[in-house]
Amino acid sequence: MNSTPIAKLGLDLKLLAPGFHRRRFQAGDVGFDAWIWRGSTGPTLLRQWAETWRPARLCGTVVMVPVLNEGAFFAGQRCHPADSGNLARAFPGSARGSVTARLAHLFDTQLLAKVTHYVDLHSGGVAYELFPWVGYLTRDDQVGRTQRAMAACFDSFWCWAGPFLPGRTLSAAHVRNIPAIYVECRGAGGVEAQDLQALQRGLENLLQWTGCLPGPPRTLRRQKTRTAGDPQEAHLQVHHPAPLDGLFGSTAKLGQRVRKGQALGFVHGLGSSKKVPVKAERTGRIVLVRNQRSVRKGDALFTLAPI
Repeated sequence: MNSTPIAKLGLDLKLLAPGFHRRRFQAGDVGFDAWIWRGSTGPTLLRQWAETWRPARLCGTVVMVPVLNEGAFFAGQRCHPADSGNLARAFPGSARGSVTARLAHLFDTQLLAKVTHYVDLHSGGVAYELFPWVGYLTRDDQVGRTQRAMAACFDSFWCWAGPFLPGRTLSAAHVRNIPAIYVECRGAGGVEAQDLQALQRGLENLLQWTGCLPGPPRTLRRQKTRTAGDPQEAHLQVHHPAPLDGLFGSTAKLGQRVRKGQALGFVHGLGSSKKVPVKAERTGRIVLVRNQRSVRKGDALFTLAPI
């Protein structure tokens, strides 16, 4: 068992951040199973796994990419500083496009296209704080049923599934008929020990459920699930946009249940005494709140889910 830099897999490290894989083939194997993880809170856990995870038996291949969008990672922001591209909206990308488009194309064609299952690890980053969940794009076939089972392995999180949305890694996996889920962790500029434990448990559950790791699967906890009919329900960037540039202040808390029309916070204009309230678009639970107080007009401030 070894840890191999992903450069050995023939990928361009100018675009793709370092990654690791674990693999082991048994006599008679005709193929392999593979899982890929990438994200923002995920780097902490995946780095730990790359350094310490040495399973005695492993059926298949596990590929871990702790950081995919290295430019944005080091800039401490969502978008790549070279082209302001949002990798989470750039798939399937283009071989001749911008830096972000080329990175999406590279990941889609050289890694995602070769796997059997995919898990995308996200968090709220610096700007947002989230009420952690696991999710997937709904579909009524065997891929959809596999995705539901994969999400159930992350039984420390509630589940939020919804219709197809373009531009995501999950969108690219959807087109390729690859079962794919994503996990959103808290963010708020840090890494919660509780999130790390939940991710660890979820990944271990998944690897056991698939038979990649030996031993009987754990008994899973009952998971709260929300299946949205509207693809915009879980589109985090479109809800409660800031009405103007200024200073944001929240009067509501993450996880709080609120009613439609209830005041959630205010945005104060910097050059005047103008103070504009932000009111709940719907009745629901706050699952995203902006952590960064400086805002531009249109920045998402809250997301509510009917749970």
